[in-house]
Amino acid sequence: MNIKATVISIILTAAACTSASAAADSLSTGSKESKGGKLMNFLSEKVSVSGYAQAGYQYSTYDMEHDGAFNKFNLYRAMIIADVKPIKHLDLYFMADVSKFKLHELFIRYRPVDAFYIRLGQYKTPFTIESNMSPSVLEIIKGAQAVQYLAGIDGSDECFGAGSGRDLGLEAGGEFLKVGKDRRNLFEYRIGVFNGEPSNTAESNNRKDVVASLAIRPVSMLKLHGSVYIGEGTAKTDSPYGSFKEEETYRRNRWSAGLELKAGPIYLRSEYMEGLDASVRSRGAYATLTGSPVKFLDIVASVDYLDRNISLSDWQCNYIIGLQWNFFQKCRLQAQYVYQQRSADSQGIYSGVPSSHMFVTQLQVGF
Repeated sequence: MNIKATVISIILTAAACTSASAAADSLSTGSKESKGGKLMNFLSEKVSVSGYAQAGYQYSTYDMEHDGAFNKFNLYRAMIIADVKPIKHLDLYFMADVSKFKLHELFIRYRPVDAFYIRLGQYKTPFTIESNMSPSVLEIIKGAQAVQYLAGIDGSDECFGAGSGRDLGLEAGGEFLKVGKDRRNLFEYRIGVFNGEPSNTAESNNRKDVVASLAIRPVSMLKLHGSVYIGEGTAKTDSPYGSFKEEETYRRNRWSAGLELKAGPIYLRSEYMEGLDASVRSRGAYATLTGSPVKFLDIVASVDYLDRNISLSDWQCNYIIGLQWNFFQKCRLQAQYVYQQRSADSQGIYSGVPSSHMFVTQLQVGF
């Protein structure tokens, strides 16, 4: 299914659902209420709108793209989000980055019970914990490099492209089996079939990828998570390791295992993951720790490792320390120092590339 067909299908479904809801409202309220009043009631009761924007500054003592020191101001993203719930159990979701005029998410979801939902459209695939977190709540400004690369988020995997971890497909999921005094759901699952392409990209190889995840919460403070990605990609460029050429179809598999731990003002998230692109094996891991000595201030520390080709020792490890000032609801100011250690024995893209230091800040304003 291509993107255009999916968008048209969702719009038609939304129109039908909206008309049905409006008709039901008309029967229940009679003819006294004006059409304008009905519309305002529908918008206030059925539609929620939110958004956030992020901008910042970055300085690096060595930038690989510019082969030297480099600094820049960034407008990372400016998101607008609309969630429409025209009838019970059904919602229509829209998310776009207005700074880049780019659609991020557009889907329809039917959820009759907590244990089961089904949705169709474009959204984040269920691979890794961090990939499915909004940048508006991530502690690390640039995100864990292992997740960015293996989930196909930022384009650091040039053969796959920048897909923001999203794809077009059909997914089922839910959460079930309430346990404990807090009545938490012990299990949470997601499984879907996707094109296997970056977001806003049409299918190119006539094959579908399967992505699934399972989370278990044995105690209130702990969540265990695992995910698997089984698929094939169409190379956007030649592999830097010579394993395939541009436009060739290649095996693209991944798996991850991780946890989240929340104990009072302390939060820990950690994951390990591996990937296989044709014959090239990669692996990565990260651990991010956040402490909140006071309500408005967070101290963040993280270690983030990615080896793009295990056989060539082509790795980089980031050591991050920073502060986060939460000055109003979804508004915050972040400042982080990053030491980027690179393999001295690399025979891949990091060969001869020195380790470096980076300072990065980000201002977020949300509503």
